[in-house]
Amino acid sequence: MSTGVPRGLKDLLPILVLLVTLAYPFLVYLNIDAIAPYWFGALLLVMALLRLIVAGKKRQRSDWIITAVIAVFSSVMILLDSTVLLKCYPVMMSAFMGLIFLLSLRDEHNLIERFAVAGGKQPPAQASGYLQKLCIAWGCLLLLNSAVAAWTVWFASLAVWTLYNGLLSYLLMAGFIVIELVYRNYYKKKHNIVDE
Repeated sequence: MSTGVPRGLKDLLPILVLLVTLAYPFLVYLNIDAIAPYWFGALLLVMALLRLIVAGKKRQRSDWIITAVIAVFSSVMILLDSTVLLKCYPVMMSAFMGLIFLLSLRDEHNLIERFAVAGGKQPPAQASGYLQKLCIAWGCLLLLNSAVAAWTVWFASLAVWTLYNGLLSYLLMAGFIVIELVYRNYYKKKHNIVDE
């Protein structure tokens, strides 16, 4: 079923959005003196809209919420042409995602469970407590990351801001994922959980 986006472009857009997201701190570092912040705001706004287009008919409520938050943030950055807001994008995204993880605990199915279902797996009932704790851990990790990123905005040099937000924060997340995968295998063996 067509989503109105050519197939080749539809495959390319998620990669482009991911690359721009990963490169954002370095783009800022290399161009902060040459390019006005409102151009970065415009880039973020375009990326948010492309992300929504890529989701196509599979758009979830979370896709709309994330797009709306980025659109508002980007629009304010464009209007204020603010270097501080330019550097606050990683702070805002990390804090926002952390809150989404924690607020999802009040729903019937938390965000981790929804990710599992979206990936085609139905989590077993005995994993519910584990998934809830994992959701709390992700929420807290993202809020901690946001706090450190905020510190780099206000108290660190542009080079330190770039290093943390462009490399160290990703290594922190990757390290957490590795630790969680190792622990998940241990947990599944301990509780005799077999993947369906």
